[in-house]
Amino acid sequence: MKYEVEPGTGKYRHGTITFAAKKGKSIDLRKIQEDLRATRLGKSTGSGVNYLDITAEGEVAVGDKETLLKVSGAEQQFLLGDDPKVKPKEGEKTAYQRLTDALAKGKKIASVTARVQGWSGRWPAVLGELAKETEKKSAKKPSLLIVKDFEIAEK
Repeated sequence: MKYEVEPGTGKYRHGTITFAAKKGKSIDLRKIQEDLRATRLGKSTGSGVNYLDITAEGEVAVGDKETLLKVSGAEQQFLLGDDPKVKPKEGEKTAYQRLTDALAKGKKIASVTARVQGWSGRWPAVLGELAKETEKKSAKKPSLLIVKDFEIAEK
């Protein structure tokens, strides 16, 4: 990874870190969270994270009150939904609404690109809040993914 300094400010430019799972494997977000907490990022640092976007392949199942993504080849599950802080523009549907419409029409979803709720802010605070949320939730309660885009499976 290469860090670039913003001229005249001495501050690092924003960067993007990309993780990619090996074919047939998946990346465990809880493991990433634990590993980051064990580094200096979990203690005292001025750096942070703007957001964590993921693309996951798997099966989307619609229940009475929630929509779940079951990741292919892993035991991970995620709740899918809209960003509770953002209201859609009038007359436009959110990506999540378009996804549920596609499912209602019998389409099969191949993958979902989404933003993981809670991954925003300075590292110590973010990791602390994520740890509290993990402790509060039952181990069975999956993280919320705010749907940004999705792909429909080819038949």
